[in-house]
Amino acid sequence: MIVKLLQNMVSGAHARSCQRCNDWSGQRTAALRPQALLDVGCADGAFLFKYLDYQPKLFCGIEAAPALRTQAEARGIKTEAVDLNGRWPYPGDTFDVVHCAQVIEHLHNTRLFAAEVLRVLKPGGTALITSENLTSFLNLGAMLLGYTPFTLIRCCGWYLGNPLGLHYQEHVDEGVPIDDPAFAGVTGHVRALGVVQAQELFEKIGFESVEVSSMGLMPLPDWLGRRLEGLMPRRGHLLLIHGQKPSRRP
Repeated sequence: MIVKLLQNMVSGAHARSCQRCNDWSGQRTAALRPQALLDVGCADGAFLFKYLDYQPKLFCGIEAAPALRTQAEARGIKTEAVDLNGRWPYPGDTFDVVHCAQVIEHLHNTRLFAAEVLRVLKPGGTALITSENLTSFLNLGAMLLGYTPFTLIRCCGWYLGNPLGLHYQEHVDEGVPIDDPAFAGVTGHVRALGVVQAQELFEKIGFESVEVSSMGLMPLPDWLGRRLEGLMPRRGHLLLIHGQKPSRRP
């Protein structure tokens, strides 16, 4: 009974926090009004059109799932299937904005990912990236109980190590063979960053004006968590990364 109550509290707060996280990246992207935009992990392409009131001249997306890629292309997004642990098929200095929502935690080569974001951005361009925060209040609570952090409980398709998780002991069949190179990425989170670590990584890669924060102080109710986020900026469950590529000097 107690476990179910906690799960219900977290589920509701998680949904509201995810919507605020989506608004954070979507609204910032729209406010910049990019004419050359890359959405990494664009799915069916609908996400950013909830915030954009125009079609960018160049709108590219990266999406591995063929069915989702077809839907994104129907929306006018030029899509590619790209291994995000490797190099990207775009020239340097191409995009005004690179947007990426809830993808980097599925990658093992996070350093190369950040370097590729920097490379394909135009000088002065902006990266807007969201993920999960390894050092969140929720994950900390799980570890204090001796459980696997919520962010990492999906282990190669199985939810293991945390009986408080909503999908504990469930199995998700992604339709990808276990020996396929893509298996780990599509069936769980591989590497999760904390606020400080993300700040240091993107600064070390070469971004400037890097701002990393978090939101969603689960398992607290959303109304209370929002009031306390300013006091615990590193403990929200959702990670928000904003950085700019340096402008060229004359």
